[in-house]
Formats: sequence, structure tokens, C-alpha cells
Amino acid sequence: MRAIHLLLSIKQGGAENVAINYCKALRHIGIENLIIGSPSSNEYEAYAKQYAEVRYDLDAKLLDGAEYIFIHCNQWLPKLLKHLWLLKRQKKRVIYIQHLKYPLNKFIPLSFLINAICTDFIRITPITKKIVERYIFIKKHFIVNFYISKYKKEEWNDIRLNLRALLDISDELNVVCFSAIFRPGKGLSDFLELAKGCRDRNNYKFLLIGDGPERYLAEKYSYDNLVWTGRVTDVEKYLIMSDIYYFPSKIEMMPMALIEAINTGKKIIAYPTEINNFLLNGETFENITDTKILNRELPCGLNLKNYNLQYGIQQLHDLCFGC
Repeated sequence: MRAIHLLLSIKQGGAENVAINYCKALRHIGIENLIIGSPSSNEYEAYAKQYAEVRYDLDAKLLDGAEYIFIHCNQWLPKLLKHLWLLKRQKKRVIYIQHLKYPLNKFIPLSFLINAICTDFIRITPITKKIVERYIFIKKHFIVNFYISKYKKEEWNDIRLNLRALLDISDELNVVCFSAIFRPGKGLSDFLELAKGCRDRNNYKFLLIGDGPERYLAEKYSYDNLVWTGRVTDVEKYLIMSDIYYFPSKIEMMPMALIEAINTGKKIIAYPTEINNFLLNGETFENITDTKILNRELPCGLNLKNYNLQYGIQQLHDLCFGC
């Protein structure tokens, strides 16, 4: 059996990473994968080829050889219209994944194409439930975007010790981690203000991961309780070496950074948005201050639902083989 994943381009990105995770989980249930998208990054394409065949163009022959077609990009919807006869005649499963939250004036016309072309709709977040229920008439599934960890729990202690030694951070310190692209809405200034408030707490260190347009805020920080790594290629390692993950963003539809922190067993501190309350069982904070960081009752990923490989395998098995 084979699944096709339709992407805008083959490069590092949110939809692309979700497609790779789907490929990994589908292989566990006996489904091979083909990724189709415009060439954009040789490095990412080489990475993708570990889990799927890669092509740049779609034709009727490729569609004929697949049982499942996953649409990760809206631009593919009108392109599939010319193949609609084949899709309907052969009863292909055409599955649209909603990666973004659209305003009503965009979602309504989009829903006409989705309902006409697709057989299934995957909703990845609770915050779009009402609009999806109202305008999508095909079979609907709720599957949270899952994160597949690179490291096993047995490796965590060595990773923690080795990385802390590399960064000259004592194992006795409580490390509060924040990772993001430094742009408006992500909460960098809030994190720096929190670190400033804890500057006299000698048992805490603040770990800043990322870079971006607001980097000037980090450059102005003058206290020695913060370590700034810049961009890193393996955030998971830094989460493993940390104790608390700080998530100040209020704009996310389904925050993969937060899911990754939960899967690595971190304590989490976040504001009470709809998605944060969903992922953290309502254990969120209206005000995040230095005293809240000392709260021993912070929600911990070890006690929360993990959206990991096992979750992905079960959900996709039910999607592909369920009634």
C-alpha cells in the first residue's frame, strides 16, 4: 500500500515536518510513502528520502498506484480537479490536513473545494472545531500533530549531563528554557523580563534558544543568569537538559514546541489560551512571574498526554483501516 503526500515545496517547514512524521508512522503500519513538491532544499530532500520516495510532479500513473493521498497544501486542491474522475472511480482516500486557521471569508470558499475533492478532513486543533463542523461535510478526524522523539528515555540522563557540561551549567541548577523564532507574538520580551526578575536567584539559569528579527532584545540583556545558544538544529537535546519549559505565546494553533516539551517530560508554564489549556489540562497561569517559576505544582509532561510516535501510529491506523 502507498500514500502520497502533496507539499508546496520540499524544505524545512511546519507542513513538511508534519508530512515526514506521517511518513514515519505510516511505515509502521505497512504503508509506503511518496512525497511530491517543488525542489527547494537539497539537504531537506536528502532527509526526506530516508522515509519516502521524492518526486516533483504528480500524474495519473502515480495517483493510480496509491491508496491514500494526503493534501498538506491548499494549492494542490485545484490541481487535483483534473484527476477527480480517477479519484472517484477508484475510490481513493483523499485526506486534507488543516495546517492553518483561516478567517471565515477564506475558509468558506476553501471548504467547497475540500468537500468536492476529498473524502476525509483532519482537524489538528480543538480551536477550529465549530467552523469545521459547520462547513466540512466529508468524514472528519481529530488528530493532533504529533512529535516523534529522536532520543529514548534511557538516553536522557547522559544527554543532560553532557550538554550541561558543554554549556558550563551545573547539574544542580534549575534550567528554564525558551525556544522560538524571535518575532513579534512569540514572547521573547516576556521571557527576558522573567529572567531579569530571577537574576538574584542563584539556583536558576535561563536558556534562550533561537534567533530572528527581535534578536536585539536578547543582545540588550545584561545579566549573567542567561545562556543564549542562537539557532540550534536539535532543540530536543536542549529540552532534555532543561527542567522547565516557558511557553509565553498566545497565537499558536497547535504549538509543536510545546508538544515536544511535553514529550520530553518537562514542567511547563504557559498562559491560559484555548490550545494551552487543552494540552496542559487547564493547568495554566494568568500571570507568569518569578514566584510562579518556583511553583512545585507546575504541570509536567510525564503526567500529560503525549502526542508521540505511538499516538501517531494508532491514529493513522484507525484512519486508514478503521470503519
